[in-house]
Amino acid sequence: MKYKCKICGYIHEGDLPDDYICPICGYDSSYFEKIGDELLNDDITAVVDSIIEDVKANRIINDNPEDKRVRIDPYNPGIMRINEKCINCGLCLKTCSEDVNISYDLNKCENPICLSCGQCILKCPVGAIVPRYNYREVKNIIDDNSKIVVALTSPGVRVAIGEPFGFEPGENMEGKLVSSLRKLGFDYVFDTTFGADVTIVEEVAELAKRISNKGVLPQFTSCCPAWIKYAEIYHPELIPNISTCKSPIGMQCALIKSYFCEERGFDPNKVITVAITPCTSKKMEAKEYSLYVDYVITTSELALLIKEENIKFESLDDALYDDLMNKGSGSGVIFGNTGGVMEAAVRELYKILTKKVPTGDFLRLNDIRGLSGIKEANIDVNGFNLKVAVVHGMKNLEELLKDNKYKKYHFIEVMNCPGGCIGGGGQPLTNVADYEKIRLKRIEGLYNIDNKCEIKCSQDNPNIRKLYTEYLGKPLSEKSEKLLHTSYNDKSNLLGN
Repeated sequence: MKYKCKICGYIHEGDLPDDYICPICGYDSSYFEKIGDELLNDDITAVVDSIIEDVKANRIINDNPEDKRVRIDPYNPGIMRINEKCINCGLCLKTCSEDVNISYDLNKCENPICLSCGQCILKCPVGAIVPRYNYREVKNIIDDNSKIVVALTSPGVRVAIGEPFGFEPGENMEGKLVSSLRKLGFDYVFDTTFGADVTIVEEVAELAKRISNKGVLPQFTSCCPAWIKYAEIYHPELIPNISTCKSPIGMQCALIKSYFCEERGFDPNKVITVAITPCTSKKMEAKEYSLYVDYVITTSELALLIKEENIKFESLDDALYDDLMNKGSGSGVIFGNTGGVMEAAVRELYKILTKKVPTGDFLRLNDIRGLSGIKEANIDVNGFNLKVAVVHGMKNLEELLKDNKYKKYHFIEVMNCPGGCIGGGGQPLTNVADYEKIRLKRIEGLYNIDNKCEIKCSQDNPNIRKLYTEYLGKPLSEKSEKLLHTSYNDKSNLLGN
C-alpha cells in the first residue's frame, strides 16, 4: 500500500495512520491519496529535483521589507527554503530569535547569521524549509566506483530512522540501518559511538589537566557545532573555556583518513567520509571546521534515499558494523541525548580515579537526565566534589551565563537542540504537538541500548585500547593533539557592530 502527498508528492509506504504527518511538507494524512507502485520512484525524484532547482536558481531568499521569515543565505550549507511553499507566517524567525539564536536581529546584522541547526525545519507548518540535500552527490560517488566510500552513523539516527518506515520512535534500528547502507553501496560502515568514546577519553584528560594545573574553568563541551558557532559570534570571551576536542564525527573522520587508511593500506585521497547524523549543523561543521568530513547527510535524507532506491527497509536483515571502528561503549551511545556527554565523562573520570567499573548512581545520573533546560549536579568522585551543569538550547545557555552563574562549575555540557542530537533538525518530521513525547521516546531508546551494553566506559572499549596502544600512544599526545583537537576564532565581527 502506497500513499502520495498531494502537496509535495512524498510517498508513504504501508498503512497510513490518521495522525500521520508528511515528513517533507508537514501536511496531515487528509492530503494523501492512494497510488500504484509504478509512481513511487519517479514521484519522489521529481519532488527532490524541484527543490534542487530552487537552490540552483537561488530562489530561497527574500529581502522584502515585509518578510517575516528567518534569512537563509543561498549558500547556507545546512538548510534551504522552498519559496513556493512558504506562507511567510514568521514561525521560522520566531523559533530562531526566541529559542535558538536569541540575539538574532534582522535589522542590526549586516549578513544573515545562521547556526544551521534546522530547528526552523521542525517548526515550519508547510515544510518550506528542508535540510540542504547532499545525498544524491553521495550516491553518485558510490555509483562511480572510483572512491572508497565510508559511512559513519551517529547514535540518534538509529532511534529515529525507523519512523518514516512505520516503526515506533525510539526503536533501535541499528541492524537495519547498517544493512540499508550496505545495500546503498557504501564500502565500509562504522559507528560514530566509537568517535564518541575517543572524544570522552581526550576530553576527560583535558578536564583533568585543567583542574590539576589550575587551568581555565569551567570547561565547556565542544560536540555541538551550532553551540560552537554561537560562542564564536556572541560569546568569544568563552573560547578559552571550550574544550579543544573535535566533535566525535570530526575525530572519527580524521582517524579514518589516517589510522584506518594506514591499517588497510588505502590512499586517504581515495577515501570519502560520509557522516549520517540527525544534525543539519554538521553540514556547516564539515564546510567550516573540518578537513576530514567530506559529506554529511541527515536521517531524513537517508530515508529519502532508501525510498528512491526502492529498498524495503522494514524487510532488511540486521547487519553488523565493520571492525576496527565498529562499536562504541554505552557511554558513546548516550552522546545523542542531552546530558549524555556529561554522564559519559563522569563514568570515565570515576574509572580513572577509582580504578573501578562505575556502578549505581555513577551509571545513571538522574539529576542530569530529562528535558529540563538547565540541569546540575554535585558529584563526589573519590573525594573530589565535581560540579557540573547540562544545558540544551541557547536561551537556557544565556540564563546560565547571566551574572556569571556558570563560573561555579567545573564542567558544562552544551547542546543546541531540544533533547540533544535526538532532536536535531535533520530528524524525520513529526506532529509538532507530539514532538516532546517523540523526543522522550528517542532518549529512552538510547538509554535502553546503553542498559544492554556490556561495556559502559569509553576506555574499556577494546578498539579504543587498540587505537591508543598501537597508534595514538596516550590521550593528549602529540599525535592526538594534531588529529583530534582544534581551535576556535572570534567571529563577533559578523554582527557588524
